[in-house]
Amino acid sequence: MATIKLNNGLEMPIIGLGVWRMEGKSIKDLLFNAINIGYRHFDCAGVGTTSSALDEDGVLEIDTTISLESTWHAMEDLVSMGLVKQHWYQACLSCRVLNAILSSVFEYSNLLLFMCSNYDIFLTRDCLAYSKVKPAVNQIETHPYFQRDSLVKFCQKHEICVTAHTPLGGAAANIEWFGSVSCLDDPVLKGVAEKYKKTVAQIVLRWGIQRSTVVIPKSSLLRRLQENFDVFGFELTKGDMELIKGVDRKLRTNQPAKFWGMDLYA
Repeated sequence: MATIKLNNGLEMPIIGLGVWRMEGKSIKDLLFNAINIGYRHFDCAGVGTTSSALDEDGVLEIDTTISLESTWHAMEDLVSMGLVKQHWYQACLSCRVLNAILSSVFEYSNLLLFMCSNYDIFLTRDCLAYSKVKPAVNQIETHPYFQRDSLVKFCQKHEICVTAHTPLGGAAANIEWFGSVSCLDDPVLKGVAEKYKKTVAQIVLRWGIQRSTVVIPKSSLLRRLQENFDVFGFELTKGDMELIKGVDRKLRTNQPAKFWGMDLYA
C-alpha cells in the first residue's frame, strides 16, 4: 500500500474509503469487503449534532452552539483514539480559541495528530498562526472540476497533507442531492481513460494520487471498491496531467449547507 508521510512521522495510506451518508447496517459488510481488497484507511466522519460534542461514530464535532466546557470534556474522552478533526463551520466559534484548546489537549495527552477539514487558505493560515500544533491533514473537496491548486500547494508547502474527501466529484449522489455536474462525464477525461484502458474514475483517482493528495472515494458496490483500489499499476504522463488541469471549472459539488438553509460561501 502506497502511503504519504505526515508531518508527525506517521504514514497514511494514499487511498482510503469514505462512508459519509451511508446507512449504519450496510457499513459493516462494506468495511469487511474493503479490508479484503486491501483498504487500510477508512474515513468514518458523519454529520455532527448540537446535542453533543461527539458524533455517533466517535469523531469530535465542535458545533457553534456547544459550550467550550463540553467541548473540552469531549476531547478528554477522545484522546485515546488518537485523532481530533476540526470542521469548517467549527472555525466560526473562534479559530484562535479552538486551536488553543486543541493545542492544550495535544500537549497533555497521547493524541497522535490533529487534522482540519474544509479549511480554505485563510482558515489554514489562521490555524498555522494560532495553533501550537500544526495540523497534519486538511481534508477538502478537490477533483478535476474543483482542483483548488493554490490551496493544495499552500498546504503542501507547509507540510500539511491534503486529503480529497470528494475525489470523484460526488458523481450521482451529489447530482441528486445538490444538483451538481459530475466530472466523470467529461469528454476529455473519457478520452484519457480510453487511452489507458481504464475507467474515468480510475483516471481521476490516479490524477489525485499523482498530485500527492490522499483520495478517499466512496462506494458501496464491491466491483467499484475493487476498481477504485486498482490505480497503482499505471502512471499518467506529464502531458495528460496538464490536459486534466485544463478541465477545471472551479465547481464545488459538495454543498451540505443547503440543508441548513444558508450559503457558507456568500
